[in-house]
Amino acid sequence: MNVAAPLLTAPPTLAPRFLEPAGLRWGRFTAADGVTLRWAHLAAAKATANCVLLGGFTEFIEKYFETLRDLSDRGLAVWCLDWRDQGGSERSKRTIPRDFDRDAADLTAFIEAHVPKQRRLVVAHSMGAAIALLALHENPKLADAAVLSAPMIEPTSGGLPRVLARVIPRLAVALGLGGHFIPAGPASGPWRYDDRLSGENSIVSHDAERCLVHRDWFENQARLRVDGPTFAWAKSAFALSSRLLAPGFLAAISTPILIGSAGKEFLVRPESHQVAAARLPHCKLVEFPTAKHELFHETDHIRNRWLGEIDAFIAARFTP
Repeated sequence: MNVAAPLLTAPPTLAPRFLEPAGLRWGRFTAADGVTLRWAHLAAAKATANCVLLGGFTEFIEKYFETLRDLSDRGLAVWCLDWRDQGGSERSKRTIPRDFDRDAADLTAFIEAHVPKQRRLVVAHSMGAAIALLALHENPKLADAAVLSAPMIEPTSGGLPRVLARVIPRLAVALGLGGHFIPAGPASGPWRYDDRLSGENSIVSHDAERCLVHRDWFENQARLRVDGPTFAWAKSAFALSSRLLAPGFLAAISTPILIGSAGKEFLVRPESHQVAAARLPHCKLVEFPTAKHELFHETDHIRNRWLGEIDAFIAARFTP
């Protein structure tokens, strides 16, 4: 049974475009193992398609209010889902490696339960995009098309040799250190407020306002906070990468896909997007050489071009 999610007080520093859209409806979805996940839905007048919007690691529905509104204005009925252990969904211990197959099953079950079967579109970022690829591989008819922003097909190695970056998390987990934070990296350790954050030093966005949305919600709503990656999470992320890049895996996904790839990356390898685009049977890759990781939170110049690519992609597949 769905229940209304408690309303959250918005950060007073955010501009109106980053706040909750009028008419947004909140609810709860119970996964197969009894864990409750939070969702939100914004209807659209005469919707041309039904869209599921999914964030990445540590992200939450509130961060995507601006994008949610933009997609709705484009004639999309939009559903958002908080992954377990993030946002307003149920949390577990960080010592446990992430089960991405379970996330894909959560996504599939949620879509089948809440999203109309006609004209389904998945729009996902980073970790959420990688999970979407898993779900589309297992369920070819889950969606009619997908838009993937900087998909986490392969995480960066943090300056280490790629092989070593994969081995260290496995060793740490084997030694019982899975719950320890990765010691290096731009988002390592417990979350902490950064009063010097700006478009110049942000690793995810050049935009002076959008780069602060994540931080300000975390500061204002402690229950939304997620700490940096642990060795257990990194082990799972690299294992997922190995699966996605295994021969034949991406080639088996028949869904039409649009990939947006940022050139100034600190979190995922842009080269993996080129590999994925070459292997996916129906894929268009759009590269943004000057963009940082979060295309939906970049400057207007980059973001508007990305939205324009999405508009063209949708128009070619969901023309009324």
